[in-house]
Amino acid sequence: MLVNVVLALLLLITYLSVYVSPATLWIFAFIALIYPFILILNILFVIFWLLFRKWLFLISLICILLGWNILKEHLQVRAKRADPVPAESTLSVLTYNVRLFNYYQWNKDTSSWQKILDFVQDEDPDIVCFQEFITLPGTHHDLKNLKNELVPLSYSHVFYTDRVPRKINFGMATLSRYPIVHKEMIDFEESLNGSMCSDIVIDKDTVRIYNCHLQSIRLRKDYNDLLDSLIFNYSERQLDELKYISVRMKQAYIQRAGQVEILARHISSSPYPVIVCGDFNDTPVSYAYHKLSKNLKDAFVESGSGTGKTFRGSLPYARIDYLLFSPPFEALRYHTRKVSLSDHFPVSAHFTLPEKADETGQHSRPKE
Repeated sequence: MLVNVVLALLLLITYLSVYVSPATLWIFAFIALIYPFILILNILFVIFWLLFRKWLFLISLICILLGWNILKEHLQVRAKRADPVPAESTLSVLTYNVRLFNYYQWNKDTSSWQKILDFVQDEDPDIVCFQEFITLPGTHHDLKNLKNELVPLSYSHVFYTDRVPRKINFGMATLSRYPIVHKEMIDFEESLNGSMCSDIVIDKDTVRIYNCHLQSIRLRKDYNDLLDSLIFNYSERQLDELKYISVRMKQAYIQRAGQVEILARHISSSPYPVIVCGDFNDTPVSYAYHKLSKNLKDAFVESGSGTGKTFRGSLPYARIDYLLFSPPFEALRYHTRKVSLSDHFPVSAHFTLPEKADETGQHSRPKE
């Protein structure tokens, strides 16, 4: 019984962790990471006590039900609809961390660049948001050639957070088939990560698209392999690596918390309906997700199914890429595309369009 009580209390702590900024108390962010495992253990205790017909099953059951909204952010059980979405009445948005188009050859596929562009063309979104986006000046992989291959996404907003002159530009990009009338960069100090917003006119309505890439941990491949491994033999080397990873994660959580505060203020001041896309580098049980999703809806929760996993590691619950949105949008369809061209899966959704501008001009094209 004591073990059950401890696990139930830990589950309650994970619920509270989303309200605590890692900049204030970072340990809560680490506890939140093990939410799925604590949840499973509590479910097992419910089953165990039910089998023995003991009222003690209520300890875990009540704690699970108290976190029902958090559970829905991790798991959605609904039938996938096969009927097509009418393109003329919806806005299709795709977000994709492309991992530098495999520039450093993390895998042996030298055609990742072209395959990613081919994938986007096949998806045919109205708007695509790239993170860990690069262009190579003076080569076939420069911005001009990339845009030519993604026609009709002819309008672009690119934010480079780092450049190596005449060699590589690194950052993020938003490409649209509709005109972009205003572009704004949201720079994060002392970081290669960043965010930006693009005001896009669709007919007579203006919507604001946020493309976000929050603070990464930036581990070497062998450290990522350690995290993905299900085998841990407690060697001195592995313990040192885990200590290093923990320090990097703590730094990233604290830095990300500051970025989230900046971004959340910017989103709340938007004069237009918003869609917030991108790689948050954090799970739904996190301060980052809770802060950014305040007053917004999650396309996965509204119309997705399954676990929504977006990171291609061994962990089954790693949903770190999101499509959030404000009223009057509604999400009709959400998909995680299981293509192995990056360490992230691309995410897409269809949204109903805001109603046409009324006589007051609300949600209409901004004055030049």
